[in-house]
Amino acid sequence: MVSELRGRGKMGWPGAYVSSSIKREWSNQVTPYAGIVFDLTPQWSIYASYTDIFKPQSNKDASGSYLDPLLGKAYELGSKAELLSGKLNLAAALYQIEQDNLAVSIPGVLAPDGSQAYRAAAGTKTRGVEVELGGQVARSWQASAAFARNLSQDADGKLLNTNVPQNTLKLFSSYSLPLVGNGLTVGGGVRWQNKTRSDFTWMAGSPRVIQEAYTLVDLMARYEITSQVSATFNAYNLFDKSYQTSSSSAYYGEPRSFRLSLAYRF
Repeated sequence: MVSELRGRGKMGWPGAYVSSSIKREWSNQVTPYAGIVFDLTPQWSIYASYTDIFKPQSNKDASGSYLDPLLGKAYELGSKAELLSGKLNLAAALYQIEQDNLAVSIPGVLAPDGSQAYRAAAGTKTRGVEVELGGQVARSWQASAAFARNLSQDADGKLLNTNVPQNTLKLFSSYSLPLVGNGLTVGGGVRWQNKTRSDFTWMAGSPRVIQEAYTLVDLMARYEITSQVSATFNAYNLFDKSYQTSSSSAYYGEPRSFRLSLAYRF
């Protein structure tokens, strides 16, 4: 496997540039995978899978060197189901990932090129669960719900990447009103995540930055102007919630915004 990155660096005088190239190469890498699916009933099935992990990384450490490839093993056990005569789908999964060289961000530390700096953690374990439910709940009514929990720990059981939410929840629902004009669909969604934190241990006093849990609300409406033309209105972050995209950075999330679009179907 070859990973090649190219760029252009400026020389010491105006208008002069030189091309640069960094090549990283690996060979004789085998990543086995095995999986099995068993149908319990025509509506329910369970599955299990195993795979090795070998993944070159583009993350850099504080000195600017690329981290070694991510190595590890992944196990997953899950179930899928079709409910209400196939109108509603359910999927659930449990997984565990054992990794070496896992990229862990270093809060407040940048690589020489200005990108976020990372360190490679060995003997890490990531455990998680994902549940998704979605489809047609009733005539003209569509809904979906998804919950995910993800927990990463180092070899000593210490939490890693605490700037990434451990729990997220997404809900969305829409309802069609075919008798309103040529057809109107209205809907809304909720996005929630738990509190995150970052410890700036390299700074005096080791300050901790916390982003409290937050919820974002979105709305939408779509109207069929003709059989081929439709207009869609979206409202994002309806209540103009102020939040940081990550506790390890000073970047704020998108404020309240609106979008109106037209679509034409050929």
